[in-house]
Parts: sequence; C-alpha cells; structure tokens
Amino acid sequence: MKRFQTVAAYLVALALTGAFTLKSEQPGKTRGHATVRTVMGIATYNSGGGAMTLKPNMELEAGTTISTGPDSVVYLNVNGLSSSVRIQADTTMSIPQMERIGSAREGDTETTLDIKLGSILGQVKKVSGNSTYEIKTPHGVAGIRGTDFEVQVQQLPDGKYLVTFTSVQGTVIVSAVVAGEIQTKTLKTGDSWTPGEGDVVPTAQQLLQYYESLINALIIATQSGPTGPPPFGPLPVFPTGSPPGQGNTSGVTPNPNPGE
Repeated sequence: MKRFQTVAAYLVALALTGAFTLKSEQPGKTRGHATVRTVMGIATYNSGGGAMTLKPNMELEAGTTISTGPDSVVYLNVNGLSSSVRIQADTTMSIPQMERIGSAREGDTETTLDIKLGSILGQVKKVSGNSTYEIKTPHGVAGIRGTDFEVQVQQLPDGKYLVTFTSVQGTVIVSAVVAGEIQTKTLKTGDSWTPGEGDVVPTAQQLLQYYESLINALIIATQSGPTGPPPFGPLPVFPTGSPPGQGNTSGVTPNPNPGE
C-alpha cells in the first residue's frame, strides 16, 4: 500500500506539471482497446481526425477522446473485460494509455483515463500486483486496485476545477496538489474526497446506493454485450459547495429514477 501511495503521488506531480505522457511501447507489450457497449443519446469520439459519431460495437484505440452530450450515456469495456466504465452526460474523457503485458488472461495491464470535464462511474476488477490503473483529472490522480468508483469534475466560473473522488466499494488512493503541496488520501468504501475542500468524508447513503445501482446496470450491460438504453437517467446535480459525501444542502432529495 505504501508503495502504491508513493507511485500515486509521483503520478500526480507529473500530471500537474504537464510531464505525464503515454509510455512508449516496450518489448512484450501489446496495445489494448476499449469496446463500446451502449450509446444512449449523442456521443462522439475523436482519434485525431475530427469528431465522429460513437456507436455500439466500436473498438477504440489509446489516444481517443470521447464526448457525451446532454442526457447521454456511454458504456465501455476498457483494456479488456476487467474494466467497465459508464461515461455520464456532458462529459469529456480521453484514454491516453491501454497496454497489456503477457497473455490476455494472465498478463499485467496499464490503463490511464483522463477526465477533462463531467463524471464517470466504473468497476475495475482486482488487478495484478504489477498492473496500474490511474484516473487523471485537472486536480489529482486516483489509483485503482479493484474498486467501484465515481469521479466528478466540475468547472467553476473562475475557470478552476472542483474534483470529487468517491470509492463506492473498495480502496482508491488519490493524490492531488493542495496549497502547493501533494496530499495523498486513502478512500475506503463509502468515502469521498474533494481536494482543497477539506478531509475525506462519508458519502451520503442515498447517493452511494444510487451509484451502486448505476454500476450494477453497467456490469450487466458490459457483460452481456451491446444493449438498449440503460435503466437509469443522469446523476443528480449537486450545487457547488455541496459535493457528494458532504451532504445535500440544496434541500432536494436526488431521485434514483429521474422522470418518475
């Protein structure tokens, strides 16, 4: 665990100084890919040749950026079947790295997601000791070892970002630069952390259950192949200053089934 925290802190230092780049291919490594399972609404992808419509069954290479429109959702398997991701509405996310080392079933994997704006939920099955799975944001890097998670990136009116990391189940190691210093936090099941907004806090139970229901739907969809629209709508919107885990100060109870 200590080694993993050190690696996470190193990664965030690279990410926030602009030195975080895709590793060059090494002997024994093969390129992974992401498989699109479900597209609801409007979504595009860009692999360097301009934005194009995203459709189920597409296989995406590393370096691809995915963008979703309002009321839109995308389900992906990333770098094989060990990782499933739900990209929420109004989200922009790239996949800088997907590599595999050794056989497809027994080898190690190296995966990086980069959330520019919006939110994602995901499940990563327990990875091998030499595997890495990182989620980069404008305000920190999360390391995943076998976790159900949610990451949310909001842009504030002043151009800065508010980022919240949540462990829905399992352990997430997060490193971020706060007041000029790198802070590393360990999130256990039900914990959330918004760098710069205080310490780790428990996620509101209703919201945690909502995340769990979305992830369960994600797992079913990505295991069974392309499906129709997911059974749940977009995540509830929390006002600035009331991120997940710090309570809902708006007085509005999020509905797990919007539209009802």
